[in-house]
Amino acid sequence: MTVDTFWEWAVACYGRTGVQQHLLALQNTQDLVILEALFACWLASHDRQWHREDVQAMNASTRIWLDEVVMPLRATRLRWTSGEDLSDPRQHLLALEVQAERHLAELMWCGVMTGRTPSPGLVSPVEKRTSSALMSSNLSLLPTFFDGKCALERTQLVALLEKGT
Repeated sequence: MTVDTFWEWAVACYGRTGVQQHLLALQNTQDLVILEALFACWLASHDRQWHREDVQAMNASTRIWLDEVVMPLRATRLRWTSGEDLSDPRQHLLALEVQAERHLAELMWCGVMTGRTPSPGLVSPVEKRTSSALMSSNLSLLPTFFDGKCALERTQLVALLEKGT
């Protein structure tokens, strides 16, 4: 398990039919951090269950980067949707945003997997459960889904990701 294998998995999943649209809708309406949701599901696909302290460690390592780099790049790119004279700069911003997201994956990995003692579920595989149940459990610890929020959307996301595996 490495950050590179996670990143490759995340990019592949994001490209699946329906996944991108579903994740973007949750990002736009519920402030979902897409890469966090994909990380939760990737961990589950490797029989790893994270706990609240893992999510807190991830948030501590990523918050500044999200707030000061990723979000401003995205906001600017989205504002530059009209006008042909902005097409090239917008594509450049998109490339920068993808690079920023890749660095975000590294920060998430470091916050959860290195530099601290991860929870027992991350250190060793958990008791075998269905991948969808573990994905749902991991996702439920993210702010967008915590305490049963967006339960239907969480179930739909798991179904979309399971369909492609």
